[in-house]
Amino acid sequence: MARDRSPEAPLLIETTVDGRYQVIARLASGGMGEVYRALDPVLGREVAIKVLHPSLAGDPGFIDRFRREARAAAMLSHPNIVAVHDWGEAETTYFMVMEFVRGPNLRSILMRDGPLEPLQAAEVVSGVLSALEQAHREGIVHRDVKPENVMLTTDGGVKVADFGLARALADSRISHAPGTVTGTVQYLAPEQIEGEPADRRTDLYATGIVLYELLTGVVPFTGETSVAVAYKHLRERVPPPSRSNPMVPPSLDRVVLAATERDRERRTPDATTMRRDLERAKDELPPAPPLSELAASVAPADEVPPDRLATVTIPRPLTPKARRRRRFRWVWTTLSVLAVLAVAGWAVWTYVIPHRTRVPNVEGLRLAAAQRIAEQSRLELQVVRDEYSSTVAANRIIRQLLDPGSELEEGSSLRVVVSLGPEFVPVPEVTGMELAAARKTIRDARLEVGGIQRTYHDTVPAGHVIEQNPQQGTQLEVGEPVGLTISRGEEPVVVPGVVGLSEDEAASLIQGAGLGVAVVEQFSATVPRGDVVGQEPAADAEVRRGTTVTIVVSKGPRRFPMPNVVGMSKSSATAQLEGLGLTVRAVSLPGSSGSTVVGQRPAPDRTVEQGQEVTIYVGGG
Repeated sequence: MARDRSPEAPLLIETTVDGRYQVIARLASGGMGEVYRALDPVLGREVAIKVLHPSLAGDPGFIDRFRREARAAAMLSHPNIVAVHDWGEAETTYFMVMEFVRGPNLRSILMRDGPLEPLQAAEVVSGVLSALEQAHREGIVHRDVKPENVMLTTDGGVKVADFGLARALADSRISHAPGTVTGTVQYLAPEQIEGEPADRRTDLYATGIVLYELLTGVVPFTGETSVAVAYKHLRERVPPPSRSNPMVPPSLDRVVLAATERDRERRTPDATTMRRDLERAKDELPPAPPLSELAASVAPADEVPPDRLATVTIPRPLTPKARRRRRFRWVWTTLSVLAVLAVAGWAVWTYVIPHRTRVPNVEGLRLAAAQRIAEQSRLELQVVRDEYSSTVAANRIIRQLLDPGSELEEGSSLRVVVSLGPEFVPVPEVTGMELAAARKTIRDARLEVGGIQRTYHDTVPAGHVIEQNPQQGTQLEVGEPVGLTISRGEEPVVVPGVVGLSEDEAASLIQGAGLGVAVVEQFSATVPRGDVVGQEPAADAEVRRGTTVTIVVSKGPRRFPMPNVVGMSKSSATAQLEGLGLTVRAVSLPGSSGSTVVGQRPAPDRTVEQGQEVTIYVGGG
């Protein structure tokens, strides 16, 4: 590697690495080295070169691991992984040649714009998980997933860099200097902090922290020292991101909390599962600008947030400037000792001598506001648990466990319960169920049965659910109603009145109403032949569709021989003839006082028909 050999000279433009790669510009600086943009004239493409700190070159453990991990990383090929093209040794250090990604890293985006839209955050982390799936299949654990190692391309793609380098650093002597932790402490999993071997679930923990930061703009744990932050990873659970950003839905809260379980046996088992959970959550998220638009709006920058803590101490060779700093450090140390004594006196007053304060009332306040008020009263706000509440908005204090106005020592904990907002549950499927079973299913889902409507239905049996509102899967607050439409069975048919109609007219009308027809003939002296005399069921009766209606059709008047009633009494003859449907006219003969029929017209055996008038002559002594 040709370079300016002055003691403090940085790598300059026009420098050539390994006699091949022409450096164009410096891109970033990290714990392991410097990253430069360079040109590979052999293949005619731009590349990114990570030049490791010279201090690492003297560590045999690091160099051995670096070679192995570089070979393994070079074999990874995936759209979401920054490709490794080459690696090697140049003079006093080592370098790695990687794909040059046009676009910012997540750190640049967070520093400029703060948190991403939930859908944007989900899409970015889905890309990270796709990269981890491929690496884990190849047996490679990243160990240092963080925003600085995730790039967005100008076309909206997601690229993960530095696979394997964290493993190499972990095996170096330098990384094990007292008081240092391998990796970036804000993203370290508890097992890494405790010195246990990392596995794929270790990467998922860091990915969950990255998702939290993308959703809220901050990491979940901060502190004045790396040890303080590491302690929180070991002792505290990552809070749901919705506590800091109420716009985060419960589905994304669940993804973050599952990935950041302290016990890795309870953590999301693999990147595939976490990505599927994230894809399901994306279905509930509101639209957001595409990632390409987000990437195009941010220029790549080498920025570090104010809460970032150094995680690895790397000694560097002393330059003349560094030696001057060492001489200055002695003076500074003396002043520091005096400052420490002053601070110690203040600490005795503050922490040894007890001070008391009154408990403020923080119920109903937002969590951030409650924290400020607690700090003003010199108390530490402690969230003991989260609860769902239909009356208190999310991220507000439901209740405090100390009465307002009571006295407490300064520095004590003010314990509070924080609202998660209303709890939502999915509506169960009850369509087709009998009403009693549907009621039980809805109540078991912690919902209520709302308005019930009843209507006729051709196929759904009476008493069963035709439809529900809302539909299955809709998210409702616990206790909200689900409306039901219940079947009354098949709609009845009203029997039309057909008496007096012709047989054909009656049959057509009955069949048009969806009913069957049966015909019975009967003599009638009053209804013309072929017309309907009667019907069963009667007109306007309600019957099931398909029921048979019997109609009585007139055969006209009945014809028969005239009976002989001569010699019968008037009353007997009249009764017999009227019983045959004849109209009887009785004529008494002049001068007769008797009641015996002495004559008739028509004569016996002559043909007569119902309704015809006949005459009997009554006489006798």
